[in-house]
Amino acid sequence: MGSFMLCWKKTDQAADRSRAAASALSVFLLLALVLLCAQAHASSANIQRAHAEIREGVVYLDVDIKLVLDKEMVDAMRNAIPINLSMISVIESPRDWWLPNEIASDQRRYRLEFHALSKTWLLTDTLEHEARSFSTLDGALHSLERIRAWPVTTAKHLEGRGPLVGRVRMVLDVNKLPLPLRFPALFDSRWSLNSAWFSWTVPTVGAADRGDDL
Repeated sequence: MGSFMLCWKKTDQAADRSRAAASALSVFLLLALVLLCAQAHASSANIQRAHAEIREGVVYLDVDIKLVLDKEMVDAMRNAIPINLSMISVIESPRDWWLPNEIASDQRRYRLEFHALSKTWLLTDTLEHEARSFSTLDGALHSLERIRAWPVTTAKHLEGRGPLVGRVRMVLDVNKLPLPLRFPALFDSRWSLNSAWFSWTVPTVGAADRGDDL
């Protein structure tokens, strides 16, 4: 009889462990499905290329970006909520055992919005006060994804600085969203338009690049 009870307890414990393992597996699969669905409907900004060159004493930066906008973000723009984005460029001098020394920095700010009356998408460079309209959102995004001839600094400012490293990124200006959207935008992947930093090569400054007339 004692032997039978011992066998019964072992069988019962094995069944409990199997049920616990099955429950844990179900939770894991459910979380994986939720994450997969969230990623499938997430916004994103990924910098794919950045190239700089010196012309007439100015360092110009070209940047290619891949943008994906979630339906919630597009719907918000269709309901008169503009999206404000900033491109940030920094040039740094690396230092051993310490943070890099910032040599130069620059920003470009853009506002993307939908005009319901004209049914057009408006992309505005808010610093240069230049606006362009597009009949489709894809057209506006294609323009925003190709930043060309961005004057980030002068060649003279970089002369004699030694080895330099350039970095660039895009960020969503959360503070310009309506107040109810600001907190969710910090954590919701559907509003995630903050790219990682992308490194670019700072061109070497020669005597012919200084542009002494600037």
